[in-house]
Amino acid sequence: MRLLTALFTPRRVALVGASDRAGTLGHLLGRNLASFPGEVVPVRSGESLRDVPGEIDLAVVSVPATAVPAVAADAAAKGVPAMVVLSGGFAETGPEGAALQAELVAAAGATRVVGPNCFGVQNCDLPLNASMAAGLPLGGGGICLVSQSGAYGMAIYTLATDERARFAKILAPGNTCDVTIAELLGELADDPASATLCFLLESLADGRAFVERARAVTPHKPVVVAKTGRTAAGARAAASHTAALAGDTAIGHGVFRQAGIVEVASGQELLDAARALDGQPLPAGPRVAIISNSGGVGVELTDLLADEGLTVPELSPGLQERIRAMLPPFASPVNPVDVTPVWSRFAELYPALTDLLARSGEVDAVVPVLLQRAALDTATAEGLRDAVAGLRADGVAVPVHVCWVAPRDARPNADLLAEGGVPCFDWPARTARALGHARRYALARARTRPARPAPARRTGPTPTDPVGLAAVLAELGVRTARSRLCRTPDEAVAAAPPGVPAVVKLAEAAHRTELGGVRLDLRTPDAVRAAATELLAQGPVLVQPRLDGVEIAVGAVRDPQFGPVVMVGLGGIWVEVLGDVAFAMAPLDRAEARDLLAGLRGHGVLTGARGAEPVDLDALADVVVAAGDLLLAADDVVELDLNPVLAGPAGAVAVDWKVGTTATACAGAGSGATL
Repeated sequence: MRLLTALFTPRRVALVGASDRAGTLGHLLGRNLASFPGEVVPVRSGESLRDVPGEIDLAVVSVPATAVPAVAADAAAKGVPAMVVLSGGFAETGPEGAALQAELVAAAGATRVVGPNCFGVQNCDLPLNASMAAGLPLGGGGICLVSQSGAYGMAIYTLATDERARFAKILAPGNTCDVTIAELLGELADDPASATLCFLLESLADGRAFVERARAVTPHKPVVVAKTGRTAAGARAAASHTAALAGDTAIGHGVFRQAGIVEVASGQELLDAARALDGQPLPAGPRVAIISNSGGVGVELTDLLADEGLTVPELSPGLQERIRAMLPPFASPVNPVDVTPVWSRFAELYPALTDLLARSGEVDAVVPVLLQRAALDTATAEGLRDAVAGLRADGVAVPVHVCWVAPRDARPNADLLAEGGVPCFDWPARTARALGHARRYALARARTRPARPAPARRTGPTPTDPVGLAAVLAELGVRTARSRLCRTPDEAVAAAPPGVPAVVKLAEAAHRTELGGVRLDLRTPDAVRAAATELLAQGPVLVQPRLDGVEIAVGAVRDPQFGPVVMVGLGGIWVEVLGDVAFAMAPLDRAEARDLLAGLRGHGVLTGARGAEPVDLDALADVVVAAGDLLLAADDVVELDLNPVLAGPAGAVAVDWKVGTTATACAGAGSGATL
């Protein structure tokens, strides 16, 4: 039986640890499973799964931790496809718990294990509530949630009920001892009922597999991720809670963006993004129309939308005239469309303006702001709901998101809209963020494509000397500066390039600039001799021609979560100070590498800012591609540093190149003959 079927649509469920004693987990689970349309078989203390007649599709386990491995062995002997272990006391508690968890996995054999230390599973449509939660969110929607936070799995019931969000499936994988986050993504991606896939993560041990699968999913379904443990304190809390280490935040941001994943900052923002993506069409562009009865709220929302990369354009004169004919005196048709506090006409104006703007072809989304009396008026809410239904019936794919600024007693009207498929977001900030996520996903869906094949594997150790490493880089298409290692001033003078200024620098220092180990623009033999004499007191020197270009740092590292990852940064030796960097998972193609470069804040420096000649972006992108390819081709390479790479109109040249392997520390262009 397929894992997804066993977890969410089982025919028979065994509740191991069933109890009639109120206040126990076994009793709570028994009550929650009472609505399950299939058969629930209670397995009480002293009883065994092996003795249950007939097949069992899913075992829900709530016995003490020390008893769980024996239950797993029973499930394996019985041929149970999957078990959900809610019991705690495993790897999250320390080494002894980790050993018990390993015993659980070994005993389970072919039985797949969700958990332990988890909240459980829910299918809101079946219904199946094999969880600790007091109830199920509304069914009939396409939102699926995988939450490593069991508390959030329980809290989502309240939040979803308050926001009238409709869910399909919810699962909390706990310690993920067997069934992984990436595997769950793959299962849900193939589920027709699961349209918007959400993940609240504390750790991501299988990060590369997750991103690779997400990359295949996001062109068809949105994948939304809220990753906690971003700060040092948060990472410590996550490790103690899930027995996992947090990864590098900047790398995570980069690879998520590359895969088309919608990344959010909190659980609330995750739900907002999910409602925006699941309830309405995607915005085809950045243009937003605002309808409000308050100029101040309209201006605030305009600013917040701009922060999300969206615009509130002035409408055309013709469209303004059509709107002006509908509005009372002193109202504004420009955008935001301010209807003024004409309370008696709200039920007429809001639906009519929403319909007109959505059909105008001048905007890509419409945001009616329902403020105070507009929100309190049920006729206005009903009119908006019906107007949006009419747009969908006519195939008008312009999303409508309501910005809700209203008192608590107006909430039934927000529920009316949400139940009609029109999401409402409290306050302008939440509205702007949700719409921004929808737009970014629309762009990502069009941009994301399958990864190119990885390069062929290299055999033998990767050379770390400058001659050998330069040759390997040349095979990958990376140009390196002509260099010569010198140990005497005479050698340095002889190595100086004719007709161009020379550079003399320490050969073996990791951070030459900070050590004062670089001398630039040496135009005479005497200048080369003086620089070499001074630096040779600290070790051998390299002599190179001085090259011009925009300084770019290009690197690659073998990340423990995501495997080979490339980095680009503006500023060369100043990259750490400027912090203008971007990451992506290898392999990349040229278009992806150019997209990575375009994400730098200083990208304009590369494209001809202030009259400068643009650099050869294709050549620079090829260097980025090659950096990732080296780590994919050579298993012994753990780090590559090309810094700086000088980019100009005629191409890109690495001036310094260093490699770290499993056999050596990071070594640079520091010994050898002419390169």
